[in-house]
Amino acid sequence: MHNELLTQVLMVLALGLPVVMVFRRLGVSALVAYLVTGVLVGMMGTVDGHDLEVLAEMGATMLLFSIGLEMDLQELRVRMRKILIGAVGQIGSTIVVGMLLMMALGKDPATSFALGCCLALSSTLMVIRALDESGLRNREEGKTVLGLLLAQDFAIAPMLVAMTMVLPSKGHTLPIWQTGAGLVGVVFATILLRRLVASKLFSRIQDAGLPELEVAFAVTTALGAAWFTESMGLGAAIGAFCAGLALGGDEHRHTIETATRPLQGLLAIVFFVSVGMQFDPSFVLAKWPLVLAGLAVSVVIKSALAALAFRVAGMKTRSAIGAGIMVGQVGEFSFVLAAAALRGSGNAEDNLIYNLVISIACLSLAGTPALVAIAQRLLPRPELARITTKGDTVVVAGLGPVGNTVVQNLHAAGYPLMLVDRNEKLLEPWANTAKIHCHQGRIEDMEDWLPALGERPRVVILTFPIADTSALVADRLLRLAPGLLIIARSQFEAQIPTLINAGVHHVICDEHATANALAPLLDRVLGDPRSQAMIDEAARRKAEATSRGTSRIQKAPDPEPTRPGADE
Repeated sequence: MHNELLTQVLMVLALGLPVVMVFRRLGVSALVAYLVTGVLVGMMGTVDGHDLEVLAEMGATMLLFSIGLEMDLQELRVRMRKILIGAVGQIGSTIVVGMLLMMALGKDPATSFALGCCLALSSTLMVIRALDESGLRNREEGKTVLGLLLAQDFAIAPMLVAMTMVLPSKGHTLPIWQTGAGLVGVVFATILLRRLVASKLFSRIQDAGLPELEVAFAVTTALGAAWFTESMGLGAAIGAFCAGLALGGDEHRHTIETATRPLQGLLAIVFFVSVGMQFDPSFVLAKWPLVLAGLAVSVVIKSALAALAFRVAGMKTRSAIGAGIMVGQVGEFSFVLAAAALRGSGNAEDNLIYNLVISIACLSLAGTPALVAIAQRLLPRPELARITTKGDTVVVAGLGPVGNTVVQNLHAAGYPLMLVDRNEKLLEPWANTAKIHCHQGRIEDMEDWLPALGERPRVVILTFPIADTSALVADRLLRLAPGLLIIARSQFEAQIPTLINAGVHHVICDEHATANALAPLLDRVLGDPRSQAMIDEAARRKAEATSRGTSRIQKAPDPEPTRPGADE
C-alpha cells in the first residue's frame, strides 16, 4: 500500500498507542504524547505529512466544533466586555512587541509584523484540554481565558488578510472590509440557525432512531460550515466553532457531544501528530541556545502582556497573572501564519526563523500543562472549596417525564430540592414551590449553582435518558467535587458499566425497573379469572375514546418514594 492514507494512519496509531500509554502512566497529558508521537514519526521519515493533512484539518475542525458546543451565548454576552478588552489588549500589544523585537534583530517591518501575529496566537485546543484535566474550565478565570482564545481564533482571518497586504510576494486575497463583513455575517447566521433551524432539524434526525445519522448530521454540519467560511477567506476555524455554537446550548448539546466524542478523539490524535511532525530535533540540537532563548522570551513576554490585558479588563492582579500564564504558549495555528509569511521564500534567513517559530511553538505546546499547573497556584481558592458543609438537599438534573416524577415523589417525602435544567419552561411549574430552588443552567457548572445552594448536596440525581450523557456529566462533576454522591439513570443494562466507570455510585436501570414491575403484574392478571373481562372493558373504553377523537390514559399510582442514600 506504500504511501496510501490507510498505511499512514495505521503507522501513526500503531506508534501512538504505546507512547500515550507510557505518558499517561507518567501523568503526562495525552496531547503531549500525541505531539511526541508526531516527532518520532517525523524522525523515522516513513510517513508523508501531506497524506495526513486532510485528516489533520478534519481533526482541528471537529475539536473547534466541540468547543462551540460547550459555549453558551448567554455566558459570552455576560463576559463580552471583559473578553473584548482582554483580547484587543493581548493581541494588539503582543503583535507590536513582537514586531519591535524582530525589527531590532534586523527583519523588515512586513515580516516582523507577520511574526508578531504568530506570537499573538495561543493554543485553544491544548489549553482547553489542560483546563479540563485541572478542573479549571468552569471557573470564572477559565471561562474568561476560553473567551480570549476564541477571540484569537476569530482574529486569524484578519491577520491573514493583513499579511497578504503587507507581504507583496504572498499576493492579495480579500479586502479587509469584506473580511469584517463576513465575520459579522457569520455571527448573525449562527444566532439565526441556533434559534430557528438547528434544534428542530436535529429533533427530526433523532426521530429516525438511527444513532449513526446523528453523527453524520453533526460531522456534516461542522465540515460544511468550515468549508463555507474557508471558501470565503475567513478560515475553517471560524466556521467549525460557529457550527458548534449553533447546535449547542439546548437539550441536544450533550447528545451531539457524546455521539461525536470517539471521532473527535481519533482525529485529535492525527491533528497533533501532524503538528509534531513539523518539529525538527536536529535544528533544536544545532541551535539550542537560540531556541531556548526564543522560548523563554516568547513565553515570558506573552504571559506578561496577556496578564496586563486581563488586569485592564477587570481581573484581580493575582488572577490576571495566572490567566496570562495559561495562554503563554505559541499556538498550533501560528504554523499557518508562519508558513504564509516565510515558507517557500528560498531565503536561508527566512528558513531559519521559520524553523525557530515551529520549534518554539511545539516546545511551548508541550509545556502547556505545566503552565496551567503554575497558573493554578496563583488563582484564588474556588468557591466550591469554601463550601464544605453537607446538607440534605437533593439536586435533580433534567426535568423530563422521569425527572418530574422523581421531583414529585421527593417533594412529597419532604426533601429540600434544587432543580437544574437549561430549559426555563421546564422549571416554571416548580418556581414558586416551597423547599424547591430552581436554577437555569448546566448541572456541570457547579460554580454557578452551588453558591446559590450554600451547602454541599446530599445527592445529585441525573435523569438524562442517554447513559453516555450522564457519564460525561458525572465525570465533570466529580472532577470539581470528588466526594459527590451521584445517582444516574440507564435505559439498558449494557450501559451500566459506562456509568460506573464514570464514577456514578448508583444506577437505576429502565430494563430492570420494567421487568420488576411487569412480572408481578403478569402474575396478577394471568392468574385472575376476571382478567379477560378487564381486557374486554379496556378495549371498549379505547373504542369509545377513538370514536370521540380523544384518548384517555390511566395514570398508574405513584410508587412509594424511596429515600435517596438509604442504601449508602
